[in-house]
Amino acid sequence: MTDPAPAANTCCPLREAELALVRDAVLALEASEGVGRELAAAIRSQLTNLDCLGAALARYPSPLETQRLGDRRRNLDTLVHALSRTDGVGFGLRAPTQSVVGRALSTAQINFFRLIWHACGTIAANQGGLALRERAARSLRTSVYTHLVEEAMTELATDGYLPQPLRARAVRQLAQLWAHRLTWRVSEFFPMLEATWEARSQVRVHGGTLLGTSEMFQLMTKGGDPAFVEFLIGRAHADDAVLAFREFLLDRSYEDLEQLVDRMAQEGRSSIELDSQPRGGERDAGSIFYEFFQARLLQANARRLARIPGPKHTAEGYVLLSWLEQITDPGPET
Repeated sequence: MTDPAPAANTCCPLREAELALVRDAVLALEASEGVGRELAAAIRSQLTNLDCLGAALARYPSPLETQRLGDRRRNLDTLVHALSRTDGVGFGLRAPTQSVVGRALSTAQINFFRLIWHACGTIAANQGGLALRERAARSLRTSVYTHLVEEAMTELATDGYLPQPLRARAVRQLAQLWAHRLTWRVSEFFPMLEATWEARSQVRVHGGTLLGTSEMFQLMTKGGDPAFVEFLIGRAHADDAVLAFREFLLDRSYEDLEQLVDRMAQEGRSSIELDSQPRGGERDAGSIFYEFFQARLLQANARRLARIPGPKHTAEGYVLLSWLEQITDPGPET
């Protein structure tokens, strides 16, 4: 079999552990019966495509570099100035090309690990199928988490209600992610987010008094980072942040939860049971978690634009906002 791992001098966006997963999955598929060889060939082909996307990404200038064209000059400071004054409508077209190509690469990487996850489902358990599928699921979730950090930070950068310095800091963090897309992992830059997201995927929602006490206990015992909660409740917007955290814990919108609270009051009840059946059946956990985040993000954006009650950011957004408030601004480039 041809080694599926690319040479060390290419622009493949996968880490060593991820490449090891690819090698192990391809070997197991080629040794299995049925469609194994066809799936192994598909994985090798898509790995080559990822390598090509990584090479295309590397061809575009980094947003951290200074560039000159005639008498015009742009650098990180000019990028931050422009993007931190842009709303969500115009942000995509004003962002550097490297960020756009990187976004496509990020999506391709998610789809690649989803392919491996599905393929490993065809491998018998005695051939390591279950273990390989769990490794693929973990890599898939990690790729989704990186995608989500970018979306959460972009939402802060384009929020016209936030102070300008905070929006500028958000753009600077995005520029770091864009410039280091091939090696950027949420586990290294925001480990508390990855730990808490991993724990949240294991929480079983009960409901009860709708305060989220049981769900928060589960979150912490399953590995959630206490710093996530501290960032949420130790800031100026603590009330809305707590409401966003309740959405995060109970997987229900603020509006739905308020209706349930009213219903409990009308019926004289002190608790209520919420349907906690797992969603998605055989769907991969990365897709399910992405939709869990996106639903809350869209609802928060709608409340902010309409200026109606409820959290104006996701719980993750409030955590990142609190973190941005604590970091210092660098001096201008010379």
